Amino acid sequence: MRIALAILFASLALVAQANGIYKWVDENGVVHFGEQPPNDGDVEVIKKPKSERYKQWEAEQQSALAAEESKNPAPKPPAEKKPAGQPEPRQPAQMEKEIARAEAAARAQRCQASRKTLKTLNSHARVREMDESGNLRMLGEDERQQRITQEQQSIRKNC
Repeated sequence: MRIALAILFASLALVAQANGIYKWVDENGVVHFGEQPPNDGDVEVIKKPKSERYKQWEAEQQSALAAEESKNPAPKPPAEKKPAGQPEPRQPAQMEKEIARAEAAARAQRCQASRKTLKTLNSHARVREMDESGNLRMLGEDERQQRITQEQQSIRKNC
């Protein structure tokens, strides 16, 4: 019994692999996927089947395309297809909202960084800093107090 079921499922998997998958858009703009391509319209082959039926259909489509091109000698520009994952063009109002969100996120990040730096400056009397050449140096007390004031102003501005 188990062997018969295993053979049945294996044969179903082979049949499923033999059929192709096609994608097309109907006159209402609805996208369809199927194993049998429609007789008319623009069809995109998602997965090519390994059958003679597909080869025959593909040959018919190529001959129909060649006949169409011979009737209309002027070349048509290719239809622009946007790459997968590319966002749709945005409206100005939507762009303004996204910019506002990005600015708010940047302010929140600056706020968090300023609070962390202020906490470090207040909790440690001796603070080291890396200079432009990559060397560590100690901040003097005046410089540390100046940085504390700067961070407090940054917190008022960003938080």
